[in-house]
Amino acid sequence: MTLRQFLVFTAITLPACALLILFFDQPLARFIHGHFVGAAPFFATLTTTADKAHDALMTHVAGLPVIFLVLGLAFAIGRYILKKKAATIFLILLLTHEFSMVLANVLKGTVHRLRPEVLFGAGYEGTGLWAAGPHNDSFPSTHTATYFSLFWPLAVAFPKYRAPLLVLPGLIALGRLVLGMHYLSDVWFSIWLVVALTFLFGLLDKPRKV
Repeated sequence: MTLRQFLVFTAITLPACALLILFFDQPLARFIHGHFVGAAPFFATLTTTADKAHDALMTHVAGLPVIFLVLGLAFAIGRYILKKKAATIFLILLLTHEFSMVLANVLKGTVHRLRPEVLFGAGYEGTGLWAAGPHNDSFPSTHTATYFSLFWPLAVAFPKYRAPLLVLPGLIALGRLVLGMHYLSDVWFSIWLVVALTFLFGLLDKPRKV
């Protein structure tokens, strides 16, 4: 992704998310809740299965998650032993995945946005931002950030395989809407967060000017 492409995506995403939060998130969530409830079991099963696989990858060995050890070793061996510059993708993937999850959780604890399930139940007035009480961790979507950060760096590195690589994270993101766990802006912002971090860490792979 070029700087221009990233800036265009940012210029579209941030205003769009603001408009969604203010005007369109709640009507869209009600529409999805009313018309696509039949798809909920499929997305629930998919998400649960993906979470179990990801939890296994996050199992700690020698004080670090397995996935971080594997990606770190792959980068070190590929870059410094095999002398393959392309091995930097493993470092980019590791950093993007870790920072996406951390930043998504930090934002959740800062924004405190009520989830759609509260809207479908007791309801609430306003945007649901900075709300007290339970179920106020909607923005952004950690699930979306987690799974997109596992695949988007690969999709950037291997554009020929971009479509199949994004099937799982795309379904996970869609499932957050169908399951009533997140609004569209929660999901979209998480995707932007992953794109931003991938672009930032992707600079590690750029040749330095001397």
